[in-house]
Amino acid sequence: MKKISSILIVLLLFAGLVLPVAAQAPGSALIFDDIGLISPQSMTELNNYAQELSSTYKMDIAFYLVENDTDGTLYQYIKDRYLNYEKLSPDGFALAHDPENRKWAFVSFGRAESLISDEVEDLFWEAYDNGDTYYSGVQAYLESVSSFLAIALWGEQTSAPPPATTTPPATTTPPASTVPPDSVRNGYVFDATGTLSSFQIDALNAKSAALAEKRKCNLYIWIVDLVPNEYAEYPSGALNIDGLETFVVNFYDRNNLGYGDDRNGIVLLLEIGDVPGRRDYLFYTRGSCKKIFDNDVREKLLDDNIVPLFKKAFDNGDFYAVANRFIDEVDSKFTSSFVINLAGKLAVIILVPILIAAIICRIWKNQMKTAKIATTATNYIPPGGFRLTGQSDMFMYRTTSRVLIESDSSSSSGGGGGGSSSSSSGSSSGGRV
Repeated sequence: MKKISSILIVLLLFAGLVLPVAAQAPGSALIFDDIGLISPQSMTELNNYAQELSSTYKMDIAFYLVENDTDGTLYQYIKDRYLNYEKLSPDGFALAHDPENRKWAFVSFGRAESLISDEVEDLFWEAYDNGDTYYSGVQAYLESVSSFLAIALWGEQTSAPPPATTTPPATTTPPASTVPPDSVRNGYVFDATGTLSSFQIDALNAKSAALAEKRKCNLYIWIVDLVPNEYAEYPSGALNIDGLETFVVNFYDRNNLGYGDDRNGIVLLLEIGDVPGRRDYLFYTRGSCKKIFDNDVREKLLDDNIVPLFKKAFDNGDFYAVANRFIDEVDSKFTSSFVINLAGKLAVIILVPILIAAIICRIWKNQMKTAKIATTATNYIPPGGFRLTGQSDMFMYRTTSRVLIESDSSSSSGGGGGGSSSSSSGSSSGGRV
């Protein structure tokens, strides 16, 4: 009995020592924390997420949190670890951070090397760097990877992608014949420039989703560098609102955007390329949204609220404020439209009966009049007539005419380019700043 107990104790000690090592054996993990800054439970969650992504997109997606004490660069160190020690897939990539030496590196192999540009690498790093903790940073990195690959590889995808909380920049143009997966089609913010952070995109997506649920109309924000000239300008160089609308409609239809069978929707297109005087914007409407946002409403909303912020954004870089304000203004207009419609219905229900009652009362009142109007003034003249004893002139009013002579400065103030204008279809309004 003692021998059996001794054997069991030895086995338990062996399992306690060997299994943790086996759990970290080369090739069994994708998230590596050599410094111990992430808790074991969080590491398990992150590894599970990375494994799920890697399985979905057929490439290993890794992350390293290290202290690089070698003589070489962090890039070469991570490259050697990825291929030779962890022995990860030749199709894949990894982001690495050395907090002690304040360095980061990105390595990619096979398909990933040709797929991921320098700009996308920067987006991955920014997503991680914006995290409040190391855990949330790695989580944000994996979410940005998920969102990017959902678009970049949707033509090859054979299974549904894992859920993603961000919508990535449209770094690649998808084939017109393909339909994006739900994680992309359900997004509302399309930033092809990488201007917005992942957290800003999350916030805008959340507000747009709430508006869609409440108003039965999807609202999209599309930020691009430069709209192709064949869409943006006439041969003379003047702004082509109809061409901009065609550009947006193609994007809208290609990605099957909109709410419900009528595909109700609103799109704000912002062109932020660094070409002063040629930065276009467009407010496009589809379905029932077009009834509420007619030409006058669109132009007033743009000129009073959006265009001033859009101009300032080129100085302060706050394009998030433009998109956020647009969502708020659209929601406010929905509310005011609802109030006006409700007032109209109440007018029909309440005022019409009151009007009918007033007409009936007037008729009854007229029927009750029996007195007759006198045709002469004899009833008001005393016996013997009246005698005029004096007269005088009194001036009770004075009239003065004034003419304003306008100065050159007052007549030349024009409001900065004439404001927004509308397309020939009546579905869009836009302009140039």
